[in-house]
Amino acid sequence: MKILLLEDDAETAAAVSAGLRREGHQTVVAGDVASAEHAIVESQFDAAVLDVTLPDGSGYEVLAALRGRSPEAFALMLTARGTVEDRVEGLDQGADDYLVKPFAFAELAARLRALQRRPQIDQTRIRVESLEVDADRRIASIGGRRIELTPIEFGLLLKLLRARGEVATRGELLREVWGYDFDPTTNVVDVHVNRLRRKLEAAGMSNLLRTIRGRGYTID
Repeated sequence: MKILLLEDDAETAAAVSAGLRREGHQTVVAGDVASAEHAIVESQFDAAVLDVTLPDGSGYEVLAALRGRSPEAFALMLTARGTVEDRVEGLDQGADDYLVKPFAFAELAARLRALQRRPQIDQTRIRVESLEVDADRRIASIGGRRIELTPIEFGLLLKLLRARGEVATRGELLREVWGYDFDPTTNVVDVHVNRLRRKLEAAGMSNLLRTIRGRGYTID
């Protein structure tokens, strides 16, 4: 994969970049927001590892630029702030995953491999009332109006639609959407499902996605 690494600490950036190259990835390193945004304009990326706090701004600014230029790319945020509120903020802003500093490179590499293993989507159209999903083109629309979804949100919607009438557990969603073959202690599923629910509600489908307490989520 071609990965954008945004990290202002030179020693950390060098160590992570070297590790990613050993994993077989091509890495572009940026030490500030301006350099990262320039790199996004100049090139397409498959993934990004973004520090949150930079001298000239926030990694979330770069995340927004990445989504505009390479919407299929996934983003993993690095943050020194490990509270639930901080992690939720990152996921709410469109990140696919997060890692709290200090971290072991082995975990960073494992999370990137997990995201890379996200299942390939076959050519299928699914319609539920006014909602239509084109799995091949990765487009979701309600009443003909497109809903802007991140890759993870689209994966969640497609998984829930294909399991329509059945409950998808958090563990199943982690395995099939994120590609995790381990069970990290994380609220990443709940945050992304809630974000997806808000987008569906804003588009006019308020009762499509249901939470089954203690079990998971379903679309009737």
